[in-house]
Order: sequence, then C-alpha cells, then structure tokens
Amino acid sequence: MGLTPHGAGRPEPGKRSMITTIMLGLLLIGWVGEWPLELDQVMYTGLWRSPFVVFGPLFAPIPGLHLFPWQILLIILVPFCLSTAGPGRQHAREMDRAILLSMLSIAAAFLWGWARGGSPYFAYYQVWRFLAALLIAYALMSLLRSERDLVALGKVVMVAALIRATLCIYFYWAYLHSRAIPLPNGYVTNHDDSMLFVVAIIIITIWTFLKRERTGWTRPALTVLYLLYAMALNNRRLAWVELGMAVPLVYVLIGAGPLRSRINRWVMIAAPVVLIYVAAGLGSDSAIFAPVHALTTTGSNLDPSSLTRKEEIRNLLRTLVDTGNPIFGTGWGVPYVKTESIWSNFDPKWVLYLYTPHNSLLGLAVYSGVVGVVGIWAVVPVGAYLATRGCIGSSNPILKTAGMAALCTLAAYSAHCYGDIGFQAFQVSLVFGAALGAAAKVAVWAEATQPAPESAAKSPKSAARRPHPGQVPQRPRSVAGNGVAGKPNPASRRLSR
Repeated sequence: MGLTPHGAGRPEPGKRSMITTIMLGLLLIGWVGEWPLELDQVMYTGLWRSPFVVFGPLFAPIPGLHLFPWQILLIILVPFCLSTAGPGRQHAREMDRAILLSMLSIAAAFLWGWARGGSPYFAYYQVWRFLAALLIAYALMSLLRSERDLVALGKVVMVAALIRATLCIYFYWAYLHSRAIPLPNGYVTNHDDSMLFVVAIIIITIWTFLKRERTGWTRPALTVLYLLYAMALNNRRLAWVELGMAVPLVYVLIGAGPLRSRINRWVMIAAPVVLIYVAAGLGSDSAIFAPVHALTTTGSNLDPSSLTRKEEIRNLLRTLVDTGNPIFGTGWGVPYVKTESIWSNFDPKWVLYLYTPHNSLLGLAVYSGVVGVVGIWAVVPVGAYLATRGCIGSSNPILKTAGMAALCTLAAYSAHCYGDIGFQAFQVSLVFGAALGAAAKVAVWAEATQPAPESAAKSPKSAARRPHPGQVPQRPRSVAGNGVAGKPNPASRRLSR
C-alpha cells in the first residue's frame, strides 16, 4: 500500500485558522459537555450536574428533526473545513478511500435493513456516532496544517481528560463518600470517560519518553497518577484492559535502542513489586487493586457482568446464523433475536438494547454482515497502518508522539467496541475520529520529510560523502527519536514512488 500525498510538504508553523479553532472547541464541548438530566441519568448516577451542564442544550434533540444542535454544527462546519484546505491539501488518499467505503457500506446495510422492515430511526441511532467520527476525521485532514495544530489537538484531549477526572474525583468525595451513597450504576461519571483517560495517559507518557529530558518528569508523573486515580474511582474494568492493550504498542514502536534498554531495566526493577501487588490484589475489591480486579474478572464465569456479555454474544450468534444474511447481515434497524434471557434481563424502558449490544464488533457483523466487517471497519486497519508508517518514518518527536498515540487510540477503541457499546458511544467516537485524522496527517508529513532517492543521488554533498572503492563506510549514528542504532530504518525510504 503506497501513500499518495497531494501537495505534501513539511508542515510549517503558522497562525491557526478560525475554522480549526472552532473545530477544536466543538470537540472539547463534546468531551466535557454534560447532557440534560432528563436525557442522561447515568452520568453521576443522576444525582448531580457540574457547571458544564451549561452545554446541555447542544445535546437536546430538536423536536421533529431528531438531531442535536451539536450535530448540526458539525455538519455545517465540515464544508468550511474542506473549503479552507485549498488545492494543496495534505492527505493520504488511503484514508479518503477508507472513509468513503465505510460510508457506502453503512448506507448499503441501512437500505437492506429498511427493505426488511427495520426501523429507520433505530438504524440512525445505531450509526450516527460512527458517522460523526468519520466526518471529524475527514475534516481534520484538512484543518491540521502544521505540527502546532497536532499539539493543540493533543492538548484539547488532555484538558478534557483532566476536567472529567477532576469532576469524577470531586463528585465521589463530595457526594458519594461523604453521604455514604453506593454506586447504583457501578461507576461515577460514564463509560465514555474510560477511553478519554487512557488516551490522555498515553499521550503524556509517550511525549515524556520521546523528549528524553532527565528533568521535568515530576509534572507528567503526577498527571498520570491523577488520571489513574480517577480511573480507579470510576470503576470501569474495560479502562484497564484498554490501557493494557495500548502500552505494549508503545514499547514496540519505540524500537531497539537506549530508551528501550532503560525501560527494560526499569521493568526488571519493578517486576518484584508488581508481582507482590498482583498477589495482594487477587480477590480484593479495593479501588487500589482495580487493575488486578479488572484483568482477573474479565470473562470470568463467576462475574455477573461477564455472564451477561456471554449470553448476549450467544444471542447475537444465534441471530447471525438463523436470520442474518452473510453479506448484509440483518440490516441496520432490525433487532437481534433474544433466545436466552437468564442474565441479560435489562430494564424494559431501555428499548434500544436489542439494537446496541455491548459487543459492538459482533453486532457490526450481525447487523451488516461481510459488508460491515470489511467495508465499515476498514478505517481502523487503514488508520493503524498510516499511524505506524508515520511513526516509524519520522524522527520528529511531535509526529512520533501523534503516530503512537493514534495507533494506541485505535487499539483502545477496538477493545471498547468489543467490550461495551463502543460503536454507539459519543465521546469515544470523537476520540476515534480525532485519531483517524491525526494518523492520516502524520503519515503524509513523515513521508514528505524524507528526501527522494533521486534527489539524494544527484546532491553534490551526498556525492562528496560517498566512500571510495574499498573504503568501509562508517556506521551511522542513531537518529534521535528513532531508537535504532546502526540499522537502516526501512521507513526512511519513500513509501511511494
């Protein structure tokens, strides 16, 4: 697969456009804004609202239109994003094609479900958040003009995560703990915050590692601990699973070199402490052992939540085999068949549970068949490919951080979709869309910074440095941020010719 950067050049810093600022503001509101209490009684268990409920009217459906003002603002903003790109829009056509294929596949499964008597409204509810993520990704490919814009996007994610973490901690100690109120829903804010916390932790950790400064570790370390504490209070097992999937990717992408050697030494030193921590946390429900509890009870036959998920999976598989179509599935807007109901007895008021299974990936296969698994989900592997190529093809710490963070976000998103209604999660979809847009930009910019082989061969300086026949070439020094010493980086070649 080759990249095709139209008008790609090294990103130059400049003044951020007003449209870019508006888009970043819209994303921030989407992440920190709180829906009206009558629309969302899960947030803070329906007992409290923070000052950010002032953005609630943006998430209240307009009568007769069934769209949020926030959605309308996004739809209006996208054409302005594309019009400001100009003829030199830097983008990867692979992502353009993947987004187009995903949208066409959603439309095909939508029409198939409608033809089979499915509900257009429920079909709309199933897919609109994923479509919003695709629009955000496409818009960001035009709006992100420089490394400065990438940094701004990362800062918006960090600010949103810290705000939600602060509200989570405050509500827990000021309301739940002081009044001895249990958590009826099992968590403090909502499930979407899990991925927001994980992505923020990944961003600050990667950036701190790649800066390679011996000083200045105190503030990042305290920030990560603060977010981890909010994750523990929020009491969502999937958050620790997502973090556990993302961290190994960072380790692999760092590459062999001094940094990985230092990490290996730290791991060896910390290994005994970790083993003691795991042993002490087995069978404990204390918040301090939340990671151990999450990893040991996920999928357990003794955990009611896991048993509910397994029963739901069996119902989905039965639907896929008995009533589905291998190409188009059942179609969007058609409920899955509930053949077992021992554990999955949800509130009768929740009429959407037959359309929004917890395992969104299996649900994607049930509702849209091969078209969904291949066509709709194509943006995820394409985004992962672009993020990886951009990361390993650049020595710029900003581009490497953005590439690693985008890849880790896609892994966390896949875990969220597998574990808990990620396809229909609003804040999660916004993070997903931002990751796709960043991955596409990083891949193009990383390629644009690599010299063309033809120009390098014609350069007088390169000819002057060419060794004489019989002379042993000197071993190249390691490139900062690459982490590989004495080995040619395969991504340093141009990705397309």
